[in-house]
Amino acid sequence: MEKGYMKEALKQYIPLSMPFVILILASLWIGNMYKTDNIKESKLAHSLYSFAVDEKPWEAPNKNYTEGSAELLFLDGMEFFLQEEYQQAQDFFHKSLMQPRKDPALPIYTYFYINKCIYQLTGKGSVPAVTNALNFMAQYEPLVNNTQFLWSMIQTIVFSDEQYDHAITVMESYLSKAINLTTHSKAWIINTMAMLEHQGGEHEKSIRRFYDVEILLSQEKTSTPELEFELLFAREYIANIKFLLEDYEGAIEIFSQLIQNETPQDNFTNYLSYINLADSYLEIGKSQEALVTIQELQNHLAQILQEERPEIEANIHDILANIFMMEGNLPQAYFHLQQSETFYNEQNDTLLLNGKYATILTRCKYLKYSGDFSQAQAILQELVQQESNIHWPVRKEALELLEEIYLQTGQKDKLITVYQNLLQIEHKFKKILQNAYLDFSGYYRENNFLRQDNTRLKQGNIVAILGIIIISSGLIIILILFRLLSMKNLTDQLTGIYNRKKLIQLSRLYRRRGTPEAFAVIMLDIDYFKLYNDTYGHVDGDKILKQVAKMLMRSVRSNDFVIRYGGEEFLVFLNNVTINEAQSVCCRIHQELETVHLPHKASQVADHVTVSIGLCYQQEQNTFTMDKFIQQADESLYQSKEAGRNRTTLWQKK
Repeated sequence: MEKGYMKEALKQYIPLSMPFVILILASLWIGNMYKTDNIKESKLAHSLYSFAVDEKPWEAPNKNYTEGSAELLFLDGMEFFLQEEYQQAQDFFHKSLMQPRKDPALPIYTYFYINKCIYQLTGKGSVPAVTNALNFMAQYEPLVNNTQFLWSMIQTIVFSDEQYDHAITVMESYLSKAINLTTHSKAWIINTMAMLEHQGGEHEKSIRRFYDVEILLSQEKTSTPELEFELLFAREYIANIKFLLEDYEGAIEIFSQLIQNETPQDNFTNYLSYINLADSYLEIGKSQEALVTIQELQNHLAQILQEERPEIEANIHDILANIFMMEGNLPQAYFHLQQSETFYNEQNDTLLLNGKYATILTRCKYLKYSGDFSQAQAILQELVQQESNIHWPVRKEALELLEEIYLQTGQKDKLITVYQNLLQIEHKFKKILQNAYLDFSGYYRENNFLRQDNTRLKQGNIVAILGIIIISSGLIIILILFRLLSMKNLTDQLTGIYNRKKLIQLSRLYRRRGTPEAFAVIMLDIDYFKLYNDTYGHVDGDKILKQVAKMLMRSVRSNDFVIRYGGEEFLVFLNNVTINEAQSVCCRIHQELETVHLPHKASQVADHVTVSIGLCYQQEQNTFTMDKFIQQADESLYQSKEAGRNRTTLWQKK
């Protein structure tokens, strides 16, 4: 029965399929007509490649070419090129393009040397010349997978004027047109485009391409050292971009995988994974994990090339200095800081881009923790003025350190400039949509894997459904992300509560909507905080600020606002409360500190940390002035201090 069914099916469908078969055969025949008619390189092509890429002496083939032919004109142009007569050489190369030719490789090398001439004459590569060279190269099998030759042309338009977008456009065109590209070539091209986008600040596009490489190589059944290198290259860049975008948890995950999967060898980039992993741990306050990572790296120091080892060791010392500062061990921090500075003070040419600046920032942190605010401030101010010489991560960290110093030393008038500079950096990276794009990348990878495992019909449905999910989810994620970015901009880095920028937002909100019917402002100050820092050190002082902030958050409701006003001063905004409820909050704050009993032997009012509070309460307030309320709370706080501290004073109209 099955045989009879098959016969009927063949009778029915073979006639219908014949036009398609004919069309396919015709396409193959036409394609074969235009296929490169010279699979092996000619002597001319071989000589040109040896000279252009291998940098061997020029050996011109015998000039047995027809007079006026493209080949002969090209060789005349080469004579002028070797004599550094670039304009004359360029003229002959252009004439060569207008004449009949036999060698299919000739247009590639002609445009290659036209680009060389233009580069020598102007200092810039020619995008049209490189584009034309690659268009011919894409159809020439002996060179199509030669990434070294490809890069020798691309780099002339990359490094001459940092024309990353032009280089990427040219490479995208090549990727779409090139015949018989190997997986390694595809991975190399995509990785290179991603690297250029990263260099140009297009991080969200860059990370997409690196994920493309991961997807491409995950489909390979066999692996080679070349493919493993491209995969490693992509993953390292993904991790670095996540670190750059402050997705430290994501960076830690990838750096940890890289370290586990890599076999230690004399490869400088392998060891950067350890350093970046330790830095990521430090950014989220995990000093012990950072220390373990550095200890693992130290076990591999003997395998690092001798010329690279000193800088790796200098970076290890810099990270150890930060670890010991975080743990309050300033003598050990100072020892490692000196070791790092010794290297960078003696070296002008280093492998790590921001290594020297990282040590300068560590010095400023040490000075801050040691109480030498003036020197730290002077170094940081000089650093941020070098806007054109330093990269934005260094500038951002320097500005954040200046912000902390200005707050701790009461230089609030200087904060506006710092905030303006930080906002410029924030605005630049809001458009990147940080984690929103990383989430999209997850969908993107999943989508690609699903497409490999389904039929074409199912594929279309899945892609459509995932497309809808990605778009709708992306919009939601973007809205959430902008909310998170706004929150981050309003958050005090040390304590995790709101900073003074929140006052501006609240002021606008209350002007627009009006104040709650019953409203209270609490201003409090940690008693004898300067004496605490002098006695216990600034590291413990920072811990006290964090603990007081947490205690305040426990003492209020979810719809109230706790703000670090500056230094050891805090503001609390209570919405829709009675006078008794507001006073109860103040009592609860005093009681919490009494219960926790944080030692403060230098205090002149108690043996533990206490606060003085000023309370301003308003009911049925028709007009709202933030400054007025804060001023009234501040006046009440002053009265609490004058009356002996460790108490609450309610503002009363005089």
